[in-house]
Amino acid sequence: MRWKKIDSIRNYPLIESKVILFFILVRNILVCFIFFILFSCENVDLDNTCDIKSKSYSITSITVIASGQKTHPCFPGFQIINDAGLNISQNFISLSEAGGNASNGSTFSLQLFLGSEPKEDLNVQVMVSNPSFAFVSPTNLVFSKLNWNQNQSVMVTAINDTVINGTHQTQIRFIPSSVDTSYPLQEKLVSVEILDNDKIIFVYPVGQSGALGGIAGADSLCQSNVNCPAGKQCKAMLGDSAFSARRASTTANVGDAQIDWVLKPNSSYYRSNRTDLIGTTNNVSLFTFNLTFAIAGSSSTAWTGLNPNWTNNGNDCTGWTVTGTSGYGGDTGSNTSSALGFNSFGCGSSLLFYCVEQ
Repeated sequence: MRWKKIDSIRNYPLIESKVILFFILVRNILVCFIFFILFSCENVDLDNTCDIKSKSYSITSITVIASGQKTHPCFPGFQIINDAGLNISQNFISLSEAGGNASNGSTFSLQLFLGSEPKEDLNVQVMVSNPSFAFVSPTNLVFSKLNWNQNQSVMVTAINDTVINGTHQTQIRFIPSSVDTSYPLQEKLVSVEILDNDKIIFVYPVGQSGALGGIAGADSLCQSNVNCPAGKQCKAMLGDSAFSARRASTTANVGDAQIDWVLKPNSSYYRSNRTDLIGTTNNVSLFTFNLTFAIAGSSSTAWTGLNPNWTNNGNDCTGWTVTGTSGYGGDTGSNTSSALGFNSFGCGSSLLFYCVEQ
């Protein structure tokens, strides 16, 4: 027993050292775990678009280059040069026939710049493959030894035609030339998408009382009708004085203070056959009478709530919600201002109404 007891006492230092080692190991594991968490959190914080060490920066840079953009969002003051010769700020732009006037649509300014200094003047001819869709200005420009490192602009403008031709495309050609044949003279192309602003107006074909469910209810009927082009939105051409939900003008033929108005400025509107041009609106989204064609090929009466001068008429079946009052109506077969309104009718009457593609 004595020797056994002595042996036990002698084993105490060994047990103590094992316990110490165990706690040291646990401590080291905890420290490593804490460092791992801190390091991971730091990486998450740094994973942003403009941190050059982050994954997001790499993805953004690849996207910028693949899309043809010439500036990086993190370095807007610097241009990305892909070619030692002519470079263009975009290789694709989207325009609209809307946004300008009766002849021209929206515009976009392309930036041209060189990747290296030319020994001789570099001339660039600019051409549109389909000039009935868009035009450019200027059509020629020159980079010399004095201005080769300065950007030059070419303005691209969509043509606001009067044809329903949907979204259409064209290309702009940039053709460099120089007596210095050692300079890169590769032609550049920019693809252009142009959104159409020409629409249809149709008559809702089934007579309805003046209780249309308000402007929203009338819009829903237009939207669900087969004449509304697939994938497009259609709304009712109605004035609403009761709730001020829709208005073309507060002053006769001026187009002021419009509310959710359904016609667009400088846009051509056709019958549902897409060949008979009803008319083209002015810059305040109103027709100037007389129309080229009446909205419909025959005369019927349509709810409008509009006076012949585009102001709201007070007779609108209480915002197109009830049958117990009266509503103002127009002649679908007229190309004069009576298409908007010529008389009041009991709201229990079964009349048509106009629908407009948006």
